[in-house]
Amino acid sequence: MSSNRQQLSLFALTMIAIGATIASGIFKTPAAIASKIHDNQTILWLWVLGGVVSLIGALVFAEMGSRFSNAGGLYTYLNKAYGKLPGFLYGWCLLTVISSGTIAALCTVFAENIIQLLDLPQTHKTGIAAGSIVVLTLFNTFGLRYSEWFANIGTVLKMIGIYALLITIMLLGKESVNPGGNFFPSVRAEDDLAGALVKVLWTFTGWHYASFVAGDALNPKRNIPLAMLIGTSIVTLTYVLINVGYFKVLPHDTIAGFSLPGQEKITAIVAMETVVPGSGNWISVLIALSVFAGAGLYILSTPRIFNQMASEGLFFSAFAHKHPRFGVPVNAILLQSGWAIFLVMLWGTFESIIDYVTFIEWLFLLLGCIGIFFIRHRYPDEVPAFKVPFYPVLPLLFILIIGWFIAMNLVAERVEYYAGLAVIPVGIGLFYAFGGGKNRNPSEPE
Repeated sequence: MSSNRQQLSLFALTMIAIGATIASGIFKTPAAIASKIHDNQTILWLWVLGGVVSLIGALVFAEMGSRFSNAGGLYTYLNKAYGKLPGFLYGWCLLTVISSGTIAALCTVFAENIIQLLDLPQTHKTGIAAGSIVVLTLFNTFGLRYSEWFANIGTVLKMIGIYALLITIMLLGKESVNPGGNFFPSVRAEDDLAGALVKVLWTFTGWHYASFVAGDALNPKRNIPLAMLIGTSIVTLTYVLINVGYFKVLPHDTIAGFSLPGQEKITAIVAMETVVPGSGNWISVLIALSVFAGAGLYILSTPRIFNQMASEGLFFSAFAHKHPRFGVPVNAILLQSGWAIFLVMLWGTFESIIDYVTFIEWLFLLLGCIGIFFIRHRYPDEVPAFKVPFYPVLPLLFILIIGWFIAMNLVAERVEYYAGLAVIPVGIGLFYAFGGGKNRNPSEPE
């Protein structure tokens, strides 16, 4: 093609949806979840719940994606539903919390695995994480063709590795999950369902990122919804199966112990070592590849939001610039990556970063899902290519579950949650400093 636009195929978009979702979570979070929930069946049902909620969200976003094919995803949907301020705040939180924080978390896990593979001192972790962000940033400035190739190959190899891990565990592992256990979940008073759901929802985060690059997609009204739905379904099946595999080879209390200070281990590595001694380094390579590819997808997709904000007069004009040859928003990519490096140094640990990110991200996903009611009211005569089935039941179910999740974590008194919330008033001030969108370029579409 002669242009950098309209290059991303359905396959590439699906790889973005899968690759941005499956990264570090499925390797790192099972231990933290097991430390909060005593029962294996309950944990498996939480993974199912995370998949169902994500699939409902994907259905809602699929309808909005079929209505609005311009780039921006949730940023655009919030603008259409509520006006400029909520959309701007989402873009601002993407920069300061969500996307930059996700990149920081993924590259922190990448650094941990490189340290294990090369037997380096822990003091190198911050430097390796920052260095990996720099490498990925440089790679993603060379245009969509290279980024698409990176997304496709990285995600395919990652999925092959994950299913090879799963098949090996299922075939060679001994039964550790209680075969006579109750099929239904068993919840105790001391279980922290909301805290465990933070880890589950973090691990599912990313299914909507294909919508961010709609402006660079082939047939976006068809392919963006399909990519989100196919990607979410594959991810849900993968997560449930791999947790069954973990429980097949490791007792619950052993997995929970991996989250204790000074005893941190990655569940996937220990599970594989249990059935194939000496395989731990191969799993570390798989995890390093997984998180590296995942971080690259975030660096590829979300700077388009900051670029769009700037082109609408809602952000510094320097970030409206695209590279004249490669067609990518170079300044926006550099800004996001620089802030991600700052967050690596600020928080230091994977757990703190994901708590900082997850609460805010799902707050905006909740607002996006509520927005479907406003959008249908504002555009009553428009017939989208895709409509949410069982409307309004499914959107309301999403709202109830995520509303409960937000409410329970608001009272959890975690500094990471409040640090994420603290950027919102700053964003409100910045929005009005830019004239509340009054400086929008008149040539830009609404």
